[in-house]
Amino acid sequence: MVLNLRIAIVCFVMALSGCATVNQARDGEALKPNQGLLAFYVISNADAVLTYGDYASESTFGSRFSEQMIGPKGAIPIKAGKTYHVIPMDAGDYMFSKFNVYPRFAWLQSTNRFKVAANSITYIGHIRVQVAEKGYKLQAIDQELDMRTYLADAYPMYFKSMDLQKSVVQLHLR
Repeated sequence: MVLNLRIAIVCFVMALSGCATVNQARDGEALKPNQGLLAFYVISNADAVLTYGDYASESTFGSRFSEQMIGPKGAIPIKAGKTYHVIPMDAGDYMFSKFNVYPRFAWLQSTNRFKVAANSITYIGHIRVQVAEKGYKLQAIDQELDMRTYLADAYPMYFKSMDLQKSVVQLHLR
């Protein structure tokens, strides 16, 4: 039993090490020409990892298998508690692909699309994560005023120089 748990932990760490863990933006730090910022807030009752990849209109066995073997485009660590995330990302269409709470995970459907535009801040909502013994609940709600207040206080240079675009994401588990 202990050996199986150690093997599972090693496999989990190896799987996550294959993907890029995202870093928080530093206010005023130069972004690459084709980058924008992804902004959201998370309230969670457990540590978790939310992975994302390029948007695909359909989440298939092949795309999920590919993510398992190659890794996602990026992974966002979520800590229990309340956390704001402001992440530099290349402009493009993305989708959250997988929600991991060790030792379980759930695939997310392709309906949770978000688009990051160059030289702008994309707000995708306040995400509530509720992990229970028998499952998960993910919900994104719009609290744009709260995000604007946070960005004005914590990221004043970005907030003054970049447009804020709102695209509250839909989070559907598979």
